[in-house]
Amino acid sequence: MKKFQVVTDSTSDLQKHYRDEFDIKYAQMLFVVDGKTYDADLDWGEISAKDFYNKMRKGNRITTGLVKTGDLEVIFEEALKNGLDVLYVSCSSKLSGSINNGKIVASELLPKYEGRKIVCLDALRTNYAQGLMAIDAAKMAANGMDIEAVVAKLEETKLNYQTFGTVGSLEWLKKAGRVKASAAFFGNLFGVKPIIVSDANGNNYGFKKVKGRKTSLDELVNYICERMSNVADSTLFIEHADCLADAEYVANAVKERINPKYINISDLGPIIGASIGPEAITVNFYGQKVEMVSAE
Repeated sequence: MKKFQVVTDSTSDLQKHYRDEFDIKYAQMLFVVDGKTYDADLDWGEISAKDFYNKMRKGNRITTGLVKTGDLEVIFEEALKNGLDVLYVSCSSKLSGSINNGKIVASELLPKYEGRKIVCLDALRTNYAQGLMAIDAAKMAANGMDIEAVVAKLEETKLNYQTFGTVGSLEWLKKAGRVKASAAFFGNLFGVKPIIVSDANGNNYGFKKVKGRKTSLDELVNYICERMSNVADSTLFIEHADCLADAEYVANAVKERINPKYINISDLGPIIGASIGPEAITVNFYGQKVEMVSAE
């Protein structure tokens, strides 16, 4: 019987079937477009992914907000009332202050529940790398492991959960300011595409530029094939910002070379999508430890 509840947030991009299968709760963040505030719903209940990215294509800047403390309070307290500890696998603290909201809620709730624990773990990751970390935590919880042992394991291995990505346009990265790179990196060179990694410090780091869209997708394939661990038993998570054909291209190229056990293709969630824009692709998997660090 599990001893703690795993909780994550909107940047994990976890689809409902995974949340249901592994009993993972998530607290929603917010985004604002055309003056209207939306919940960052991973099931796209208020606005479709296609409409979201089309609004960006039409020039709408989308702003985002932290995880809602009210959501965290409800989710945390439900677990505590049921005699469970809580593990909140949060968005990287380098990209969001949501983990601080989790700590505030924990400090308010714990005095009411003597002997219970709430651990807010900085994943140093977003996207399905963060989601995969939450899945693995939930698997360990289902096997009866204590929260302390699971946290220790995740702290030891969290840099093995990795995200590489590329985008359709550098403009969204420049506007959002969420990617570490030199000013020269963002030079408006025709046809140049960036390769981005979630680095060892939890930043999104633009570390390489290549010429052309297909070359950038092939680079993602190369990183997957070079770095993915235990391929025969692993899942590759590919996320796309309304560019399904490109996601399928990456999936098919990886299948031809290393053939993971399963490849999951899904829409890139609204929080990350707001920062990197339409035609972005991310690939997420467990593999060799990330050691790259942004230069700035």
